[in-house]
Amino acid sequence: MAIVPYLKPYVASVTAWWKNKRQTGYMWRLTRNSSIWRLTRMYTALLMLVVGILLWVLYQLSIGQLSRSQTQQLDQLVQQQTLLADELSPQDFINQFLLQAEQSRQFVLAYDDGSNTYGRLDTIPKRLAQCPALARFPVYNYNKIRLYSGCVQTLDSGRLMVASDDEALFDLREQFIQASIIALSLALALGLVTGWFFSAQVLRRVNGINQIAQQVEAGELSARVALSPRNDEFDHMATHINKMLAQVEHSFDAIAGVTDAIAHDLRTPLGRLRLRLEQALLDSEQQAVSPEQLASMLQELDGILATFSSMLELTRLEHQQQSKFSQLQLENIAEDAVELIQPLCAERQQDISLKLEQPCKLQGDATLLFRAIYNLLENASKYAGEQAQIQLTIKANGFELRDTGPGIPEAELDKVFQRLYRLESSRNSPGYGLGLPLVRAIVRLHGGEIKLLNQQSGLQVIVVFS
Repeated sequence: MAIVPYLKPYVASVTAWWKNKRQTGYMWRLTRNSSIWRLTRMYTALLMLVVGILLWVLYQLSIGQLSRSQTQQLDQLVQQQTLLADELSPQDFINQFLLQAEQSRQFVLAYDDGSNTYGRLDTIPKRLAQCPALARFPVYNYNKIRLYSGCVQTLDSGRLMVASDDEALFDLREQFIQASIIALSLALALGLVTGWFFSAQVLRRVNGINQIAQQVEAGELSARVALSPRNDEFDHMATHINKMLAQVEHSFDAIAGVTDAIAHDLRTPLGRLRLRLEQALLDSEQQAVSPEQLASMLQELDGILATFSSMLELTRLEHQQQSKFSQLQLENIAEDAVELIQPLCAERQQDISLKLEQPCKLQGDATLLFRAIYNLLENASKYAGEQAQIQLTIKANGFELRDTGPGIPEAELDKVFQRLYRLESSRNSPGYGLGLPLVRAIVRLHGGEIKLLNQQSGLQVIVVFS
């Protein structure tokens, strides 16, 4: 086919690019390492295998069935003539043979008794195989040359030839082969195009996830996998990956926050302790260190050690198993906690009450649950202010704690559960910001969740056990 003149430069450019890539081995590496090409080959091979099987079944049900039926009829005709040759005299057999050969339109019959040849052929072709094996031979008939398939059967009195017109079946088989080649070619082209397209679509999503993984590996923790509107399996996987990345980013932020909190909150008591040690060292030249000074320094050290102990306990609670749990009545634990906090509330002129809506039975650790409830009551008493109202209500699946204090700013409701996190308004009061993280760890250890809500008249703590 002649190439249009203005296309020649482009054809030459593509040809030069192909030769260059082939010399540098680019195409070999592409076809060897590319997952797209591997999936395309597999898909195309599978598609051609399916099409080939369908064509084979179609051939067997059509042309194959016709061929088998024709062979069976030839075999029956050979058996019939052999039986007649055995039962009839030679002359009677020749007479009936001539009659049948003349009347038969579908088959060509010939019989050679050694001296003459009877039937529709002058001579029996020499290259015909012995029945039942068939061989093809041409026959000149009515100014036309047609192809027949037949065989030769040796009888006691001569040689019998039977054949059938194979021209139509041969043409049908040739047409079927041509159609099969076209179908396989179309299947090959369709397989390559669709296989490449779908493989590229799938691997594009995989490469997108791989690219996000590389960004995260490089330190870009805010990178997320893009979601498509299809909501398919890749989107489900991307959703889980994004949640995992968000959790990782949150963990890194929490670690950074804890580090900042440790540096911020422990620097003050350590600084005070250093000043007191320095003052005691200066005073030691004139007078001995008093027991009051040593007690003050020991108190500072106890506070720092208590902070680290609480952090270690919090870590232990977050990884503790529920192996030591027993059947408990939550209202009994709540009653003990309220009884213990009552003197402190009385000192602050606060009104604390316990309300039993429904008994709450659960599997748990009584000591840990007591500590969680007491920590919440202590926080409510500490931050609600004097003359506040505090009410603890026991429900069938947990408990609620309400107070009439100022509450917590909405933006910081979740942050108060972070380790060592403290509100700016509470930095001058005792504590290291580990009470609520301990409470949440205990609640989660018991299969529950804790939630803080700001009400019109104070803060509401909701704890629900599953």
